[in-house]
Amino acid sequence: MIFVNINNPSPYPSPLRGEGTSKIPSPQWGEGKGEGGLGVIDTVIVVLIISVFIGVFIPRYYRLAKEAQETQLKAELNNIRMSLDLYKLHNSEYPKDLRELITKKYMAPYKEGTIFKEEYLKTRSLDEDGYPLDPFNNRFKYDPNTGRVASATPGYEKW
Repeated sequence: MIFVNINNPSPYPSPLRGEGTSKIPSPQWGEGKGEGGLGVIDTVIVVLIISVFIGVFIPRYYRLAKEAQETQLKAELNNIRMSLDLYKLHNSEYPKDLRELITKKYMAPYKEGTIFKEEYLKTRSLDEDGYPLDPFNNRFKYDPNTGRVASATPGYEKW
């Protein structure tokens, strides 16, 4: 059997009138153990862990980035040298500068009855004068008499 209060027709207590609510004291600042958030020592430990990660991974990132640039330099030097050989094969001389490899086109048979026209060299990046740049953003050195090409970046001139 359910008894209903005449003043409150609902069988459930109403928190608006203060019925059925309990007074639970909330902990004040500094009261209770472990409830105040991170302490100074916890913060120092977190900062130390982050510093160790930065100290380990940042040098590794730069080393890997340099290795990637060196690999790209080898590939680009190989592409330019092959393009120079192809240019000399078609024209009986090396180009006067590397811009000719980018601007001048050649025609070659691809399949029987198919001919395509393409540049000798497609490069990753060019400077404002239209010369190809190495991965370190320096121009390639080029000798039109011998067809030798090398990077102008210090330490990579002999590649």
